[in-house]
Amino acid sequence: MEKITSEMENILHEKLDLYKELIKILEMEATFIVNMDMKSLWAASSRKKELLGAVEKVRQNILSLLDNHGIDHTMESTTFSLAKIVEILPVDAKSRAGLETLKVSMDIAKRDAAQLARGNRRNIQEYLGVIDGVISTVTGASREKTYGSRGISGNAQSFYGTRMARGVSTSFISAQV
Repeated sequence: MEKITSEMENILHEKLDLYKELIKILEMEATFIVNMDMKSLWAASSRKKELLGAVEKVRQNILSLLDNHGIDHTMESTTFSLAKIVEILPVDAKSRAGLETLKVSMDIAKRDAAQLARGNRRNIQEYLGVIDGVISTVTGASREKTYGSRGISGNAQSFYGTRMARGVSTSFISAQV
């Protein structure tokens, strides 16, 4: 019983460290967005993908640990629930309390990472809106007539401020947390 507690705590500390590093990357990313440092944004995006892959691997390690100790969990890495895992572990109250503390710390780190990612996406959309306004003004795109199979159909909308363009531009920072 003590062995599984120790192993689980080590794995959970590893996962928590990954989330803390993800938070640092997201904080740096906010600075990169403000400075419009595209090279650093791409590097941060690559590192986020690596970290999220490592989190997935840790999830698989946790499930493997449960399997190795013969604990029935009926979970896969896609249906992973740390709360359920802490609940089903055959450990004493003191060990469970320590695991619960780690779980709460991880929940806080996940929440913080999600908030930072949302803020970064919002900042990118704002910057793209400014760029859209500048490009529309310079090119006169907002005043151009569009032509279809029936002739003039109205004024063209600027592509740069559309959801599609913003989606393409923000996809590199939208890694799921």
